[in-house]
Amino acid sequence: KQWYQRRVREEEVEDEESKDVAEVIRMHKEKQAKLAEQMLSMTSNLKQVSLAARDIIQQDNKKLSGIQDVVEKNSTKLTRETSKLEGYNKSSSKCWVWSLLFVVMVIFIVMVVFIRLFPRKR
Repeated sequence: KQWYQRRVREEEVEDEESKDVAEVIRMHKEKQAKLAEQMLSMTSNLKQVSLAARDIIQQDNKKLSGIQDVVEKNSTKLTRETSKLEGYNKSSSKCWVWSLLFVVMVIFIVMVVFIRLFPRKR
């Protein structure tokens, strides 16, 4: 009789332990399932973010190449206009020199005429 009671108790304890182990295993499986779902959602979010970043980078590269073309065109125009301005500066400086020389000559002639017309009084 004692042996039978002990055996029944042991079976009850084993049943409880097996229920506890089954419960622990079930909880772990639930946690693993939740973690797997979270990882899947995170990877899909990461994929969306990386695709969006790729699209933005491609658009920026297109804009940069367009800007680079505009900069090259502007730099060639700038060198052309600079050479034109240098030409104008050279010709205008010659013009100024000739005009100043002409003004000096006119002043000299006017002074000579003025001295002849109005001589000094002694």
